[in-house]
Amino acid sequence: MKYHDGRLTKRKRPKVHRRRWGEPGGVGRRVFVGIRINGDALERLVELQDGLPPIPMRIIPKRDLHLTLVPPWMEKDIAGAAKRMRDALERPFTFPLKFKYLSYGPDTDNPRLIWVSCEASKRLIELKKRLLKAFGRKEEVPFTPHVTIARLIGSYGDSWRDHHVGKNVPVSMDVEAIELLASPHRGGIGYKTLKRVRLHREDETPR
Repeated sequence: MKYHDGRLTKRKRPKVHRRRWGEPGGVGRRVFVGIRINGDALERLVELQDGLPPIPMRIIPKRDLHLTLVPPWMEKDIAGAAKRMRDALERPFTFPLKFKYLSYGPDTDNPRLIWVSCEASKRLIELKKRLLKAFGRKEEVPFTPHVTIARLIGSYGDSWRDHHVGKNVPVSMDVEAIELLASPHRGGIGYKTLKRVRLHREDETPR
């Protein structure tokens, strides 16, 4: 490096690398926001899976049973998404999630899933609205809270019609946390928790 009168010459001035602000680079991940099922409710859903009829289906692994609040999207800025979720959940309290009925879904005439519907309580709906707003998302279909326990697969035709699955599911759980989850990369299995935000109890000091 050459100097002239104690200063760097213009020709040899070191190049300055400036940081570019904006959307993070790299490959995005498929993420969603949901409630993982746990406790006695989880064990009850596993019992329901064990009693499903012998038709072609893929059972959802126990560790992946969840209720989706914000449907999947591709996200590059995971840290930013985690912060938006955390900000949206600053005030909500814990609340009960009540399960209602085991059935085929979403279309009872041509189902793709076997799921357990849940009560669309005021707190659950409010929570979903907060999260949709935080991520700038809109849903084009009515919100039907549910937990999918199996996905019908293969060329099964109408074989499912010979197997009734409907039954009441009188169980509930306390929702104590909301999670930002990532779907597995191609060839992988299981949902990975990217961020978990605990909801506070009504007897706690608000955060």
